[in-house]
Amino acid sequence: MYRNVMVPVDGSSFSREAVLQGLRLASYYGATLHLVKVARTPMPPTVPVSVAINPAAAGDANARDLASLYALAAECRANSNVVVKASLENGPIVDCLVSYAHRARVDLIVMRTHARRGLARVWFGSVTDGLIRDSGIPVLVVRPPSVNTALNKGVGMMRVLVPLDGSALAEQALEPALALARADGGSITLLRIVTAWKEPQPGILASTLGPASAVEVSEAQRYLDSVLSWPDVGSIPVKRRVVISSDPAAAILQMSDDIEADVIALATRGYGAIKRAAAGSVSDQVMRTSGVSVLVVHPTLEIWRTENAAAPGFATA
Repeated sequence: MYRNVMVPVDGSSFSREAVLQGLRLASYYGATLHLVKVARTPMPPTVPVSVAINPAAAGDANARDLASLYALAAECRANSNVVVKASLENGPIVDCLVSYAHRARVDLIVMRTHARRGLARVWFGSVTDGLIRDSGIPVLVVRPPSVNTALNKGVGMMRVLVPLDGSALAEQALEPALALARADGGSITLLRIVTAWKEPQPGILASTLGPASAVEVSEAQRYLDSVLSWPDVGSIPVKRRVVISSDPAAAILQMSDDIEADVIALATRGYGAIKRAAAGSVSDQVMRTSGVSVLVVHPTLEIWRTENAAAPGFATA
C-alpha cells in the first residue's frame, strides 16, 4: 500500500524511533523512505527575530544539519535494502514538511511524540498537529514502547484497534490500519460503541450486554459483520467488539488496554479553516491521552464534504 514514507527528523533520539518504524514499513512494502529535516536558523538569544543573522553562521548550521541527516540516511541504507532519500528544507517547519510531502507524493508520515502519555499539552500548536491538520496524509504518531513491550513483543504493531461509527469517514482508517497489521503479521480489532442509556427506556428491549437498546446493539453487530466481509479485511485475523458506554473516548482507551493494542487507528474530521474547531472531540481525547501509538487518517475532501455536517462520532477530531 505504501510507496513513499516520510519521517521528519530533528536530530534527537526521539526521532530515531520514528525512523525505525518508517524503515520497517518501507522495507515491507518496497517503499521509498524520505528523511526530511528543516534547517535550524541560529539566533543569538538577545537578538530580536526581525534582525538579520550572520549568513556564515547559518551556513555552518546547515552544513551540520546536512551531515547528520546524510549520516542517518547512510545508516538506514546500510541496514536495509530500502531506497532512502534525505532532504534538508528551509522555512517554517510545518509548511516545509507539508510541501515536501506533497511534492514527493508521500502516503504515510511517521512522527515520534516526546510525551510519555499521549500528546498531552504539547499537542495543539505542535508540528505533529500541523501535519495531521494540514497535510491530508495519514500520520502515524509513534509512542515509545514500555520495557515489557519491547522485550516481549518487539517494536512491531501486532494488534491494531479500529473504532468505527458506521460512517464512510471512520472507515477511511481501516485500509491504513490493515496495512500496518499486515506488515507485522498482526491482527485487527474492530470496535463499535453503542451509547448507553442514562436511564431505563420504557417499552424498549434492553440489550443483554448492558443498558442500551437491544436493536441498536444488534445493528452494531451486523455492521461489523458487514465490514468483516470486505475483501481486504479477510486477508488478516479480524475480531469484532461491541461495547456499551456513555464515554466513547474512555471506552476506546479501555479496549486498547484490554486487547493490549499496539496502535489505535482513527479518522479525523478536521479540515482546512475548521481545523481547530473540534478540540475536545472523541478522537482528539484519544490522541491526547493514548498510551500507545496512534494512526490518524485525514479524510479526503469529498468524504469530508459529505460527512462534516453529520452528527459527531468517534470519527470526529
